[in-house]
Amino acid sequence: MRAQSGEVKGQLLDAEAQAVAFANVALYQEEKLMKVETTDDAGVFYLRAVEPGNYTLKATYLGAPDLTRQITVGIGTLDLEVLRMEPTAVELAEATVTATRALVEIKPDRTVFNVQGTINAVGENGLDLLRKAPGVTIDNNDNINVLSRSGVLVYVDGKRLPLGGADLANYLRNLTAEQIDRIDIITNPGAKYEAEGNAGILDIRLKKNENEGANGTVSTTMSQGRYNRYNLNANGNYRNRALNAFANVGYSNDNYWNRVSFNSFQGDFLIDKDINFYNTQQTPNYRFGTDFFLGKNHTLGFLVSGRYTDANDVSGEASKIFQIDGNRETPDSLLFAPSDARSDRGQNTFNLNYRFDPGKGKSLNVDLDYGRFRTDNFRNQPNAYLSPDGNTVLSEINNFFDTPTDIDIYTAKLDYEQPLAGGQFGAGVKFSQVGTKNTFLLYDLPSPNERVLNNRRSNQFDYDENVYAAYLSYGGRLNERISYTAGLRMEVTDAMGNLTPFAAELA
Repeated sequence: MRAQSGEVKGQLLDAEAQAVAFANVALYQEEKLMKVETTDDAGVFYLRAVEPGNYTLKATYLGAPDLTRQITVGIGTLDLEVLRMEPTAVELAEATVTATRALVEIKPDRTVFNVQGTINAVGENGLDLLRKAPGVTIDNNDNINVLSRSGVLVYVDGKRLPLGGADLANYLRNLTAEQIDRIDIITNPGAKYEAEGNAGILDIRLKKNENEGANGTVSTTMSQGRYNRYNLNANGNYRNRALNAFANVGYSNDNYWNRVSFNSFQGDFLIDKDINFYNTQQTPNYRFGTDFFLGKNHTLGFLVSGRYTDANDVSGEASKIFQIDGNRETPDSLLFAPSDARSDRGQNTFNLNYRFDPGKGKSLNVDLDYGRFRTDNFRNQPNAYLSPDGNTVLSEINNFFDTPTDIDIYTAKLDYEQPLAGGQFGAGVKFSQVGTKNTFLLYDLPSPNERVLNNRRSNQFDYDENVYAAYLSYGGRLNERISYTAGLRMEVTDAMGNLTPFAAELA
């Protein structure tokens, strides 16, 4: 479990007591970035969900030297009040202009967390990077929130991931930082995005090398806690005037352990629960693509990617059950409920893209996508109530679950942009078809070597969805500090779900 957390707040002013807006404020431990945020228009910043400990706080802003403070964070709020940044003294005869990529960039419609070229680009995974990203928090169950709002949608290279819960967390864990260029944090999605993305969108942009010629890298990382974790990655790229071909293959081996202890009240009983989780997973992955430059303004590309995860989850759960008004020293009974689960997750995506880019803000983009997601889950779940001394079985229910899920997604979309009346006009259409098949099989285990399908508690759920969408958008700037966007989106959804209980088939 993650420890109770604190937060850090303060206000950043310059030497003339003016607010420093949109500066980067980051916390480091031994030169490792732990969290980053930006100041608002008033120079105020908040760093939330910070674990107690000693940190180096660093504020950076173009045109001013870095401001550094050593701080200690506890549980609760640490108010640093006003921090002042000093002006930069430059001797023109010796001045050197160096362009660097800011860790966090504020744009009219999004916040950009840059990964490539920073210390974060080595040895981390996608979920670790999101913990550091501005405005993003992740709870103990790996649920992702943006600005404290749940229901966030996750995209990769502008395409939505149809995953949630543990499947999404596992996907992000197996996405290494070496593969990621940046993370776009879109807190107010425009008309271009799906209507359900109003809680926020995280768009993870993967690397694509722009250097001409042939180049490649091989990297590996390893970490050691209670158990070890490591990954291997190889990247290759070849680019000339006619094409750009790139490939990435990788393998990760991850082992996780945590312990959860808590009390809960159910009716007249107090349950003192202690659970140990151990998870191990091996994930090979690949990504291959080629862009063909068909003349000066035309590009045709294709992309194939996939990953396969073999995971095992073992938990040891022991609970002491007390009557609320009874003796708190001796439990009334014990519950022993260990779990042993195995899952195989496969993902394959295919993309065909055409882009017409004549310059001067005009572009036409066409995408055809197919995504195939397959998951097989098996879980053995015994539940035994024992006497307080643990020697007598009072009652016992043992079950085995087989819950495969198949998802197929077809998408076609067209986007067009051009300058108009001092701003940028955009329009587009999209069609998507989703087919999902979920099977829930529950088996009773009358004996250790016998499984009997429980038809009354087993079912199959098939879901088919067609979405037709079109949008218009317009945006621009009133001045250097104020920008605006407006949009209109229309969506029509045709959905059908069919739940088939197995018991009905036998009737």
